[in-house]
Amino acid sequence: MTRVRAAAAAAALAACLWGCASAPPPAPPAPEPAPAAEPAPAQPPSEGSWLVAAKSANVREAASTKAATVAKVRRGSRLTSFEEKDGWLHVKLADTRTGWIRKDLVRKDDGCPPDRKAVLLEPPMLHMSDGSGAGPKGKVVVEADIDETGAVKAVRVVTNETGSPERAETAKREVQGVRFQPPVKKCRVTGFTYVYSRTF
Repeated sequence: MTRVRAAAAAAALAACLWGCASAPPPAPPAPEPAPAAEPAPAQPPSEGSWLVAAKSANVREAASTKAATVAKVRRGSRLTSFEEKDGWLHVKLADTRTGWIRKDLVRKDDGCPPDRKAVLLEPPMLHMSDGSGAGPKGKVVVEADIDETGAVKAVRVVTNETGSPERAETAKREVQGVRFQPPVKKCRVTGFTYVYSRTF
């Protein structure tokens, strides 16, 4: 009887082990569905920088040639745009006023400075004589090389009708302190020669 029980127990154990070994592994839990992606917030239109290409142009209250004029801008003025509509740009002026300008009157600002002529910022400082009126008379013409910063790089006497070296030196000293806003041509700031004429 004991052998029969032992055999039965062994058979039951073997059946249990075989059943466990052949049973498929439990299925992994189903992944949770990914949350729906939220739509990206609408981006405001990117600002653009423009330069006035026309000799002058009107900035108006609305996108129409019949709208009142907010400001008159000149060639080379820089404007910031933040909206475009029907061939017009909604722009901000340097003084923060806003208005509309026709797009065909401006060009995209590529960082290139607009063409301009030289502008004299600090004129020659005259050195007055001692008031006696003595000394040789005549004209002294001096040339000054102006560099890309607008400062004097070198000075030379071209004509000295007075024949006086002192008069020539006076004219040279007078022109040494001049300063310019240098000219720009085709995106390039350039140096130039300034001619100064002094009559004694």
